[in-house]
Amino acid sequence: MSVQMQMHCRVVIRFLICVCLVGLTTAKCVPEKCGSMNVSYPFWINSSKCGYPENDFQITCKEDEDTGMLTPFFRAAVLNSSDGFLYSHYFKIMKIDYEGHLIINSSSLRANSCDTQTTKRNLFWPYWSFTLSKSNRLVVVGCETVGTYSYGDMGEARCVSICASQSDQPYCRHGCCEINVPDNWSFINFTGGGGVFNLTDYNESVCGFSTIMDPSTFTIVDNKTNLFWGKGRKAYYGLRLNWGIGSQSCSTVKPTANYSCSIKAECIESPSGDGHVCRCLPGYQGNGYYNGTDCTDINECTSYTNRSMCIETEKGGICHNLAGSYNCSCAKGYVGDGFRNGTRCMRTHSNRVVFPAIIGSVSSFGAVCLAACLLVWWLRKRHLKLVEAKYYQLLQKHIASTVGRESLTIFPAKEMARSSNNYSSEMVLGTGGFGTVFKGTLLDGTLVAIKKSKQALNLEGDHEFLNEVAILSQINHRNIVKLLGCCIQTKFPLLVSEFVPNGTLFEHLHYKEGSLTWASRLQIAIETGEALAYLHSGACQPIFHRDIKSSNILLNERLSPKVADFGISRLISASNNTHVTTNIMGTTGYLDPEYFQTYQLTEKSDVYSFGVVLVELLTSLKPFSAERGSEEMSLSSVFLSRLNHNRLREILDSKVLEEENLQEMEDMARIARECLHIERKKRPSMKEVVEELICVRGKTRKMKFHDSVKCDNAIFEQTNIFREASQTSHEFRSYTFPSTVGSTSEEPFTEPVPMSTLSK
Repeated sequence: MSVQMQMHCRVVIRFLICVCLVGLTTAKCVPEKCGSMNVSYPFWINSSKCGYPENDFQITCKEDEDTGMLTPFFRAAVLNSSDGFLYSHYFKIMKIDYEGHLIINSSSLRANSCDTQTTKRNLFWPYWSFTLSKSNRLVVVGCETVGTYSYGDMGEARCVSICASQSDQPYCRHGCCEINVPDNWSFINFTGGGGVFNLTDYNESVCGFSTIMDPSTFTIVDNKTNLFWGKGRKAYYGLRLNWGIGSQSCSTVKPTANYSCSIKAECIESPSGDGHVCRCLPGYQGNGYYNGTDCTDINECTSYTNRSMCIETEKGGICHNLAGSYNCSCAKGYVGDGFRNGTRCMRTHSNRVVFPAIIGSVSSFGAVCLAACLLVWWLRKRHLKLVEAKYYQLLQKHIASTVGRESLTIFPAKEMARSSNNYSSEMVLGTGGFGTVFKGTLLDGTLVAIKKSKQALNLEGDHEFLNEVAILSQINHRNIVKLLGCCIQTKFPLLVSEFVPNGTLFEHLHYKEGSLTWASRLQIAIETGEALAYLHSGACQPIFHRDIKSSNILLNERLSPKVADFGISRLISASNNTHVTTNIMGTTGYLDPEYFQTYQLTEKSDVYSFGVVLVELLTSLKPFSAERGSEEMSLSSVFLSRLNHNRLREILDSKVLEEENLQEMEDMARIARECLHIERKKRPSMKEVVEELICVRGKTRKMKFHDSVKCDNAIFEQTNIFREASQTSHEFRSYTFPSTVGSTSEEPFTEPVPMSTLSK
């Protein structure tokens, strides 16, 4: 092909493109004009070709009787109160919002009556494509005037105005009340009347009435209208309507030929709930419909709001209007970006010497600061490594004698922070005197419980964290929380153990009503007792838990218990396995009275606390205040009083008190009484308690749960497990414990709080 032919082809192609562009341009509809208002798609006046082909969107352009000028009107149905028929009524259009709203003048839309005994009804129906907006109000004016609105058979809402009522709203100052109108009703019935509104300042009166209006459209004017409002002033107001194109949502209509938005607009859901509307993109304004006037660029440089983002011209700033946006720059002789909130504009000739000096000084100062920060970071990191090494030696020393465990897993601090979402409040499982427990997820997906100590680790090793690590390292029992590892890279050390997902026994008994059956409670008692018996006689060294309570007994998905929280527990040496003298630690309501008096901790102290847990399982009552009017009496004191006076059923949990369970509950109550004996030497051991609990379960179910246990039907009459027979009446004493016990070096746990409260 020759060069001349190529030139001819180019000319022809350009001509065709121009013809197509002209055709597309002429396809746009010119807005129709009615008086001073432009009417564009989807509304139309004379022909639906340039509007949405629905009669609902047709606007009537006619002469206004009040002004004599052409005015756009909107047609809707209104009830004639005299004959009860619907008639078409024309309302002046105040504003067309092409994003789904239309405001009409509704000053003449009223339901009124001067008869104090009757009210008048009205109905407004804007036809199918339009619905009422929720921004409207039903306003009732008059003395003792009643107004209502309703929609079909959905009931009615009522508003009563009284003479003394006052408001700061300009449309509802005296003798007036208002209520909201629901969104997107296709029509509304409303009534009003039954009173008279007296204007004493002007010797005039108005019949009581109700009307519907958008408060934002209310305007007081001097010329006469058909409504008195307030103290002799005239007013007009409008009603806001919702509309949409078609019945398809944006996601549905976009791929179809019914999509009506231009390329400079975006589709949004219609405020009426049906169909869609078009909104100009940021930086554009106008009618966003393809057949409308289209969106035009906003000249930000002439708009005061956007122009203020650039530095003024006299200060060297230049504003550049772009398609849908703008930009700022600096004139010649200035440096900077031209933005008011940026580097602005500064003259260059007066700063030729100053700028290099300033830049040099800032650079030198920055280099010094950077070097100092790096030095501090390196020293801190080196110190942390030294401290971490000493902490690790302490841990190894504490678990050096552990049986069956060669080492302890040390988790890095970054993994702990990541797994617990940086220890956020949403991950809190519980809190106590020695720390907060967070839920975490390790890199392999394992759910864990991370206990963050409240006390920094000291190099002398006198710390609850080290104590708990040393104890849990040598425990291996299915009903005791398993230790997975720890983290010592943080200021406050972390203990990582298995995650038990079903909360605590305390929560199930006192906050989750009816979550535990009697069979579950008995099983929890047996398995918890087995865990304590293991601690006392099955571990490498005897362990006194020291803080047995229902909030330290966790439940898994099968409601199987897991004993937790060994922060104040004590390892007992083989040479002294009877007791250890220590500061008083524990929780009020669970403390062994003899331990409280003698400061001597023994395994029988755990037995007493376990007895309180048994009473909780029987009664579902908290151990801190069991009886109204007797707050100083502990649950154990009230329980023993009831039991000794043959009034046990008064305190048992009525939800699990069934005839088939009564014998088992009475047997467990007698076991609890033995555990709560004032003299510790007369309390049974945990092993003996477990054997008796297994007998209680096996006696009624006729099942053999333990090969080494031989149960007689007469549990308490023919066995010699307990130190004294149950018929021996116990000395009844009421003990009052302080609300806080423990020395300054050992802070006790507070009363447990449900996890639902912590999350808030």
